[in-house]
Amino acid sequence: MATYEFLPDAFDIPVDYNHPLNPTRALAIHLPAPLKTHQPSQIQDLTPHLLQLFSWNLGINTENLLSAHKASITYPHPLVRYTLETQNLLGTHLAILDVEGNEIAWWKAPFFNFVMGGIGGGKTDIEFLGEDKKLEVRKVTEEKVGRSGSGLHHRQRRAERFVKDGTTYFWEAEPETEHQLALMKVFGDDRDGIMKMEVARYAQRSAHEREGLLVLDGREVDELLVVLTLCAMLEAKEKI
Repeated sequence: MATYEFLPDAFDIPVDYNHPLNPTRALAIHLPAPLKTHQPSQIQDLTPHLLQLFSWNLGINTENLLSAHKASITYPHPLVRYTLETQNLLGTHLAILDVEGNEIAWWKAPFFNFVMGGIGGGKTDIEFLGEDKKLEVRKVTEEKVGRSGSGLHHRQRRAERFVKDGTTYFWEAEPETEHQLALMKVFGDDRDGIMKMEVARYAQRSAHEREGLLVLDGREVDELLVVLTLCAMLEAKEKI
């Protein structure tokens, strides 16, 4: 896959609606408590409940989020897939551990990023331990598209890009899908040129929640890659 260095604006790339998101995995995301270290949070496997957590017509709705929350706290508790650990009080350095407690990746974002409001001030670096591979997650698009509510707040569409193994991805936020993010995978089509398809979606109940639901198509994207980039991005935005 090409990296498409000269891609157009993320939202100008046409979506392949012939291949809508068809998730094979579901995860409950719990972000670490702010300003606390050595109190890891967990990412739980909710895949056995996938049929109750995603609608192929509606995506993720409020009922799905409530079902995910209930499933995450009901005994017997779901399998823990990963653990997130904050490594400093500012939360600029975090690590992800596997089910056996082994650190498998980490990410860091310069403090300047948080002062400027999330990843927009620069970049977040992600490194896979034991591999000579690093990722950079960068904000590439942010624009105001009108006002919401009483007219006091602008609605925004945002996109943040990363490249893995030659394939370009965008995490996108559209104002009409409030508190949701879609992961789009860019690919080249012989007939239609550059296109993108949705391979994962994340949703939470409000902007201040530290818990949400992630669904992804494991046939199209690596689960760990999705978790790493999503959590790094969410953590950066929480430090505003």
